[in-house]
Amino acid sequence: MIVTTLNRRYAKSILELANEQNKLEEVRRDMALIAKVIDSSRDLKVLLKSPVVHADKKQSILTEIFGNQLGELSNAFISIILRKGREAELEGIAIGFQNLYNVYKGIEEATITTANELTTQQHDEIVAKLKAVTGSQIEIKQIVDPSIIGGIKIRVGDKQYNGSIAYQLAQLKLQFKDNAYIADF
Repeated sequence: MIVTTLNRRYAKSILELANEQNKLEEVRRDMALIAKVIDSSRDLKVLLKSPVVHADKKQSILTEIFGNQLGELSNAFISIILRKGREAELEGIAIGFQNLYNVYKGIEEATITTANELTTQQHDEIVAKLKAVTGSQIEIKQIVDPSIIGGIKIRVGDKQYNGSIAYQLAQLKLQFKDNAYIADF
């Protein structure tokens, strides 16, 4: 999801308010939950974007979904978002909050793609090496993709390392294709 300027503005507001009230970690958990729930439910996305459904009904549905899982500050924030008619932006605001939180805390997100699930030892070694290279705290998101055959792909910010076997095989194929020593008949 693309985080717009509007999303960042609201995300910055809740970040500053949560920081003032010493509820930053609580709100971080809440925003992660909100983003995860909305991302996983197409029906909820459609409902939040629908101009036909009244804000009171949306409020009661969100209260039913999240129940007591959200803190007081996050519930109040959602109420404000609904009053302002910005409920369609709730997922973007939650993601924007997570991005701003990571910047505020000096955390970089790394996406690791492997053919199989990493063991705890492998996970810890990768985190330690990435932390040493970047000088930042690292938060890992792992993707299991059997199509890479083996090896690992790591993306941190705008840097990417591709050590997958599928990539290496593609590189070999290109080298053989451009081989000047083999005559084309």
